[in-house]
Amino acid sequence: MYRALMSIGERLRRDEHGAVLPLFTVAMISMLLVTAVGIDYGRALVVKQKLLNATDAAALAVGADPTLTQEQAETRAEAFIRAHYPDVDFGHLTGFNVVMDASQVDVTASAQIPTTFLHVANIDTIDVAVHSEVQRLQRDLEVVMVLDNTGSMGCTGRNCVSKLDNLKVAANKLVTILFGADETSEHVKIGLVPFSGAVNIGADKIGSGWLDEVGLSPLQTEDINLPDNVTLLDLFDQIQNVGWGGCVRARLTATGEDLDLTDAEPSSGASLWVPYFAPDEPGNGDGPGGSGSSYYNDYIDDGTGGSNEARQAFAGKYNGVSVSSRRLDDGLGPNFNCVPQPIQPLTNVKTTITTAIQGMIARGSTVIPSGLGWGWRVLSPTAPFTEGVPYSEQRVAKALILLTDGRNQVEGNIGHNNSFYSAYGYAAEGHLGNTNGSETREVLDGKTTALCNAIKANMDDIIGDQDIYIYTLTFQVDDAATRTLMQNCATPPDECPGDQCYFDSPTASDLEDAFESIALGLNKLRVAK
Repeated sequence: MYRALMSIGERLRRDEHGAVLPLFTVAMISMLLVTAVGIDYGRALVVKQKLLNATDAAALAVGADPTLTQEQAETRAEAFIRAHYPDVDFGHLTGFNVVMDASQVDVTASAQIPTTFLHVANIDTIDVAVHSEVQRLQRDLEVVMVLDNTGSMGCTGRNCVSKLDNLKVAANKLVTILFGADETSEHVKIGLVPFSGAVNIGADKIGSGWLDEVGLSPLQTEDINLPDNVTLLDLFDQIQNVGWGGCVRARLTATGEDLDLTDAEPSSGASLWVPYFAPDEPGNGDGPGGSGSSYYNDYIDDGTGGSNEARQAFAGKYNGVSVSSRRLDDGLGPNFNCVPQPIQPLTNVKTTITTAIQGMIARGSTVIPSGLGWGWRVLSPTAPFTEGVPYSEQRVAKALILLTDGRNQVEGNIGHNNSFYSAYGYAAEGHLGNTNGSETREVLDGKTTALCNAIKANMDDIIGDQDIYIYTLTFQVDDAATRTLMQNCATPPDECPGDQCYFDSPTASDLEDAFESIALGLNKLRVAK
């Protein structure tokens, strides 16, 4: 274009037929000025949009964390602004400001862009200013943490810091971010489901109507030949120094429905939960592997040691028995593989949830679907836990956070039972696939996947909303199949608040960062531009 204009100008300069040159010169200068103004102000509009994107990101980042001080808010805002608006590309950031309170965050910023053409008209820079605003507390949160409390989470050496200790720090960090400075929140509820081989719903639930207390389910007599009118809870009453620990068996399939894979409300029969009672296994009461035994949960000195003892025992065997404190301290007994810490239902009191987190104890083997199913029931609006609002309540966002440090595992060379006792009983009874125990992991992984898909499904028939978000974490997991299982379980990145719902954490520091990212992602559900 420039060469064409110069060529025309040269021809007109040589033209002797009139005063065309002065007129053309004026016209050409005007055209160039208009072009220059358009170019420089076009750049200014592009820069203004980039700066606005930067302040939007900064406002959301500050608004997502109610615990920030003013100084921390300004530091975070500046980091987000400079990350989205580097001076070297767009112009010089001349200032920004953050104003925030409990309900709103305002971020303003200004920049100065050097002109390319307008400096010929003594206009060397163009100033732009933008403003972004987010409203906090637009949605409430209901969050349940389903956390691995298995033996591998504990310490193996003297004065060690266990993985469970690391987990407690990380989980409390999430609680602190979501609650902020409040001891009691009007907008956040958090629950806790510790799990190992089974989940503890609370020993205080006797009489709640959730339990099979009269022997309706065939699970009552699956492993112990009970006399008429004797239940598993009766056996606990017969043992002198140990009571029901609060764990339950997974529900049997009834009328074609896998009740262990639903949040269906208990009513009667198979829909009730059977109290957990791990039978005494063959041996002389000398504990795991005693006297060369391949059995593990040997806690009564009955002198039999027969291979059929665990499945053929009568109620009278437990009458008046006193299990030694040493065996109980080792985790043996009728509550074997039952996680000690009970479920904490959704609560809006910070110290209630932090106390529950602190009470977690590492013990037992890994049955992920047991924990996952109970995490769902804690969020569900129906019994047994009813603290959750209906799925159709759009003002509340629900999220489930699932963490494991290892694969589903109950199988092993453990006598004729072919597995440890767990929420699914013994492998020999067939609830976990092949009765020889060889398929237990495959079955438990399949149940985990089925539960993940059910929890992520649309439950309220409202198109476009996510009823429950699932976050998953693997903590120092070497097994690639388990990492894939957990990654597939998580809400996809394009639907996840914060754009990431699966976290692999090789270190304790990574775990803390993951819980912080989850908390900030959840808080994004509570802010709106």
